[in-house]
Amino acid sequence: MDNIIQYLKLLRVHQWHKNAFVLLGFFALGDYGNYGLLLKAVMMFAAFCLASSSVYIFNDYHDMEADRGHPTKRNRPLANGAISVSSAIVLSALLCGASILSAFSVSPSASLIIFLYLLNNLTYSVYFKKIPIIDVFQIGLGFMLRIFAGTVGIGIHISEWMILTGFMISLLIGFAKRYAELTCTESTHNHRKVLREYSIEILTSFMMIMASATIITYSLYTLSPRSIELHGSANLIYTIPFVIFGIFRFLYLVIYHKSGDDPSSQIFSDRQLVLTIFFWALTYGFIIT
Repeated sequence: MDNIIQYLKLLRVHQWHKNAFVLLGFFALGDYGNYGLLLKAVMMFAAFCLASSSVYIFNDYHDMEADRGHPTKRNRPLANGAISVSSAIVLSALLCGASILSAFSVSPSASLIIFLYLLNNLTYSVYFKKIPIIDVFQIGLGFMLRIFAGTVGIGIHISEWMILTGFMISLLIGFAKRYAELTCTESTHNHRKVLREYSIEILTSFMMIMASATIITYSLYTLSPRSIELHGSANLIYTIPFVIFGIFRFLYLVIYHKSGDDPSSQIFSDRQLVLTIFFWALTYGFIIT
């Protein structure tokens, strides 16, 4: 049982919620009775779970020595020796191949998107995570590729404003993660060298900019002629207050409560944020169906 737990930690199953971005296209389209399309979206979600776990294993292998000097990351299965390096490498390769094959069964473009996601994470881990701003943009690109996988990859075409909204949220989460890491502990600051290139003030400014951009792009999405024509309603504008409250609540948790070094997980653990997402989704779904 302990061995299974260690492998689940290695796969970081608790991080799979980030792949929910893949399902955004299907939800935004509103064709909920199209079970064939739903199956494709779920298959892409599963493919990204496999791909992200493969990436997490590679990251743990690449950062293994540094993780051993970190107060919490030293408990990761590779850093503490609970799982052998050879086993981890084989598992990462198998997950990588399985993710590409699973995506290819959906469409060739979906497999290309998965490949680009893996390449993006490889270059991030090896080099670009050391360069300020670019590091967060690569995190944002990872979320964007999830959105593309759940839209272009399965044959869905939604408003460009919704895609831009997803990108803005991704950058907001990325800069929030750097803010949380910077304010967490001194040892974390030393662990991730790129944090030396940031300050609390500049990250706060970046978060405010991205929060504003998210609200603006989502508002333009609800008002865009393409969205109104697609859904046959201009009432999506009434979902904007949920988005504004959700962003304010997220910023409050990150800045005031300093909610750990993984703010994205806070989204699904804070009751007010969960309820906000639920009522936004309920209102959005009611309007477009």
